[in-house]
Amino acid sequence: MLDPGLGGTEPGLTVPNPHADNESLNQAEIAWDITTRLEGRMAATGMETILTRGRKNSPTVAERAHIANAFGADLMISIQASSSSSPHPNGVATFHFGNTHGSTSMIGSILSGFIQREIVARTALRDCRSHARTWDILRLTRMPVAQVDVGYLSNTTDLTLLSNPQTRDIVAEAVLVAVKRLYLLDNDDQPTGSYTFSRLLAEEQT
Repeated sequence: MLDPGLGGTEPGLTVPNPHADNESLNQAEIAWDITTRLEGRMAATGMETILTRGRKNSPTVAERAHIANAFGADLMISIQASSSSSPHPNGVATFHFGNTHGSTSMIGSILSGFIQREIVARTALRDCRSHARTWDILRLTRMPVAQVDVGYLSNTTDLTLLSNPQTRDIVAEAVLVAVKRLYLLDNDDQPTGSYTFSRLLAEEQT
């Protein structure tokens, strides 16, 4: 289950596109673009994918969790682009379910850690690490969830990176490789940041 954040009447922060005059970018479109790039790669490697929303609508967090539960998804990956009232926060962070009483999604923790390391190894985004949270999208779902906050549109450096389609392509590939690593586990011998989509696809087709 792939969950592109915001959408519809909730576009999030909208900013000028530094790579194109008279164009703008917003959080929802960045999340949608990365998610659909990821969806295409997953489909090419034989994974069945479902999105929690279309391009123009914005279900609530509870509705997104219900969709994931209703389809019985094995994993859920939520893609978000962040913003702040300050221009200083920057970087990529991932999140999984965990509370102060010691209850933690172990698979969610492993997956979010894999995603964090792969994105940091492949991009110039600052490493804001992986964290346990009790947010509704992590708590209401019955499958392991990794939320990926890919950077801040309110930060000049992150905006320059995320407005580049190549960066969004790299982020999508990093998430795909992280999911692959989750299923390989002890059989995974590729250094972080070195496994490519083309190699993964070739292996799936042999």
